[in-house]
Amino acid sequence: MSVLRLRHLLVSLAVGLVAAAPSALARGRYYNDSGSIETTHPSWMSWVSNSTSLASLSIPGTHDTMAYQSYGGSLTQTQSLDLRKQLDAGVRALDIRCRHIGDRFTIHHGVVYLHVNFDDVLRTTIQFLNDNPTETVVMRVKREHTEEDITRSFNQTFEWYRDQPAYSPYLWRGSHVPTLGEVRGRIVVLDDFAGGAYGIPWGALELQDDWTVSQLADIDDKWNKVRAHLDRTQGGAPSKLFVNFLSGASAMAHPLHVAGGINVLGIGYRGVNDFAIDHLVGGYAQRAGILMMDFPGAGLIDAILALNVRLLPSSAALPPDFGIIFRNTAHTVGGDAEARWRGTRAFLQNAAPGRYWHILALKREWGGWMHYEGAFLQSDSMDEYTHLAFTTRTVTSVVGPSYLASYVNGQLGSLSGGAGDRATQLHGRLSARFPFQLWSVVVKRSPGGLSNWAYSDYGRGYKTSSGDYTYAVQGYSAGDGVYLHEHGGHEGNVMRLTSSVGNLGDFGFNDVTSSVTVLGSYQATLCEHAFMSGRCFSTSSSIDSVDSVAGGPWNDRISSLAVSR
Repeated sequence: MSVLRLRHLLVSLAVGLVAAAPSALARGRYYNDSGSIETTHPSWMSWVSNSTSLASLSIPGTHDTMAYQSYGGSLTQTQSLDLRKQLDAGVRALDIRCRHIGDRFTIHHGVVYLHVNFDDVLRTTIQFLNDNPTETVVMRVKREHTEEDITRSFNQTFEWYRDQPAYSPYLWRGSHVPTLGEVRGRIVVLDDFAGGAYGIPWGALELQDDWTVSQLADIDDKWNKVRAHLDRTQGGAPSKLFVNFLSGASAMAHPLHVAGGINVLGIGYRGVNDFAIDHLVGGYAQRAGILMMDFPGAGLIDAILALNVRLLPSSAALPPDFGIIFRNTAHTVGGDAEARWRGTRAFLQNAAPGRYWHILALKREWGGWMHYEGAFLQSDSMDEYTHLAFTTRTVTSVVGPSYLASYVNGQLGSLSGGAGDRATQLHGRLSARFPFQLWSVVVKRSPGGLSNWAYSDYGRGYKTSSGDYTYAVQGYSAGDGVYLHEHGGHEGNVMRLTSSVGNLGDFGFNDVTSSVTVLGSYQATLCEHAFMSGRCFSTSSSIDSVDSVAGGPWNDRISSLAVSR
């Protein structure tokens, strides 16, 4: 695929013929049991304003965060990434379980020592915060297993850690749900050992942690509990912190199977993570709270982070790493082109509402050239499909549909090459002929149809087939100004003006105007003779037929006009 980017405020993307690329395993998007992960969001909280409550955020978290090695076998391992890799991937909520032994804290999962200590957790987290000072990390601290060889209480040992000069500046001392601005660069403790004396009290949270999954057939029931708590989070008090555990286990259903699913003798059991990513990407949640997960995949983490984009004003630029989010969540959307278009639209309209999204789902042999203003997103090739989405300032077009069709049809016979070449040629001609607005052109080689391609028909478009190719053209983002049209209904040849013209004959438009489009804060005074003589009328809004204006007839009788802001 050839890509050309013009580094201006107005950006173009040229896409040539797309060759099929190996599809990433969809399972790896919601479940990850490797030592690396295909996403990175070390500073995603930098998107969000200081005044945002921590309760308003959707936060990826990990259950039994430090159980990333199999010291106790598959029944006790819950993660595959070490702590720093989790944080770099976007995880901001940790589940830290401390055994009090020798007046220190070791980290356990039940009886199993995980071969790390509380110092290791604090040092890694603090180093991450030093590297990414816009972030905060929420840390549940829980008393785990039995106490041994101690001379002080669990609380006193926690205080000893908290008051160490290396740790003290990073441990926030409040117990209320803070704003993000209060706790950037710091650790917020969820106090699950002292009733809120050392952080936000665990008992004050809205919590779902029904972890028992007695058998594989009960995974569906666990997901129903997760989903119900997501619904409660959605409608809950904005100041209330919701925590939702996706994890579950038993001797008959180990954590990796509850999270990722398993096929046993031809019977497939779907994992909770799989249910969750479909729910989030499908647009069924707008606020997720803290989701504590086992073995989360890149797409699941990104689907949670996408909900935080909703907190941005629709006029704000999308975060730079929204492209990563789009690529990883796109793997969740399947079916034919129409189904993929609908799925992508549901995700984007939920994650980033209030924008003009142009969305395409294209299979195999296609080419396109798109103008866009703002974001341009592109998925990997999946089952020979590619998902594309881009934003524009407006969807306004001033070229009449009949005139556009006539112009495009007149160009098709002289286009040559493959789909990408034809798209580039046609886009260049449209942009030269109608430079006052933006264009996208997609060319699809047969077969077409909604099973093979689907796209948003915003602005003013035209679609036609010629030979082995189908052409889809869209015009949008017309510039502000006064537009004169040679026919009523804003049809026919069109001319854009942003300043006065004494003689329209100089531009071939003398006594041609039959309708007017006004975009932006412009006023036009149109006169029947050159240099503003004869009868005149003024307008600051569009006119479908100038003959409807009092004092006429005006149709094909305009020879000059004055344009002002």
